[in-house]
Amino acid sequence: MKIKNLSHKARKDFKILIPDYQEFLGDKLPHLATTSLNLYTRALSFISIINNCNNKSILDTCIYLVKKILTDNNLKCIVGNSTVSGNNKNIRLSSFKNLVEIFKDDINDNISSLAYNTTLSMLGKVGGNIRKKIKNEKNNDDKVQPKHNWVDLLELNNIYLKKYLHIKNQYIKTNEVPDYVFLRDCLVSNLYLNNTFTLNNSEFNVILRNEYKSLYLHIGDEMPTSNQKNYFWIKLNSTDHKIIINKNKTTGGISRSSGGLIGHTHITPQKNQKIFPLSENIVEMILLIKQIFNERPDKPFIKCNNRELNYTSSTWVKMLQRIFKTLDFKLSANAIRKIYQKNIDCLNYTKKDISLIYHMNDLSRDIPSPVNNQNNTQDIE
Repeated sequence: MKIKNLSHKARKDFKILIPDYQEFLGDKLPHLATTSLNLYTRALSFISIINNCNNKSILDTCIYLVKKILTDNNLKCIVGNSTVSGNNKNIRLSSFKNLVEIFKDDINDNISSLAYNTTLSMLGKVGGNIRKKIKNEKNNDDKVQPKHNWVDLLELNNIYLKKYLHIKNQYIKTNEVPDYVFLRDCLVSNLYLNNTFTLNNSEFNVILRNEYKSLYLHIGDEMPTSNQKNYFWIKLNSTDHKIIINKNKTTGGISRSSGGLIGHTHITPQKNQKIFPLSENIVEMILLIKQIFNERPDKPFIKCNNRELNYTSSTWVKMLQRIFKTLDFKLSANAIRKIYQKNIDCLNYTKKDISLIYHMNDLSRDIPSPVNNQNNTQDIE
């Protein structure tokens, strides 16, 4: 069942519960990234509604569901049935597991410690099966190889650059206002394909995921003071420009790893901030767009076609597909990162070099051993 399938009253009750769970989780789990907090809030509100717990306190709801799942090996009351996607099941299970861990002492007062450990074990086993299925589905998707290579992408970006130079020169000569959509598309293409750093006299790329849609523009010698936003940081008296990431999937939240017992996990805080280089040629594009369109600093810099709305995750994906459509492939940020990785795997690097290359692409996986052939198949997340 999905939220849209709930009755009118149930949807109304769902919305009423959201602020309660938002405040509760924000207070009990201050380390949660904003995105995770919002996902867990909605998931727990939904779980409460489908189990008719909307009139119970959060504690009573948790205890009620713990007792219920002791007789439900598939945890359907938490994760739903087979029509629910693996990712949604995983979010629901993770959100409920956080609730169980918060109320550990209260739960142990209502059921035995053996029953509590059994509950954690069940959550761990079902969660493991869900993630295994998600991974298998991802591996099957990864077997479908992109039709194009890194050279194809660079050739397309060169077409954008050639047109950009013509438009810039026309603007300088005639003051003719360029098309915002093209300048924006050219900027995005270069962020993915032409933001480079130098290592051992060779150039390598910085390729993030979809964080570019959330970057605010900060111009000045001093670092942005806010730790709640992501930034383009441009220094007018220097070429040492940066992309500052305070909020994304690998920053500002937590990561979990398996503990000694099934269902028990270790929580490790992630870095609060990550900083990446920003090439001078891209800075030039950003400043040109700012000069022409007088972009406001209190909104994310990259905007939709009408320049009124900011990008969501879904609209950003569609925009990327349009930018690269001439390659006849629905390219996503993940596909671009994967193509780039395959481009560098065939070369010979030290482990230290690979560590830096992976860091510059914000990869959360373990660093692989140095390679000198194309047999390394570790995929980018």
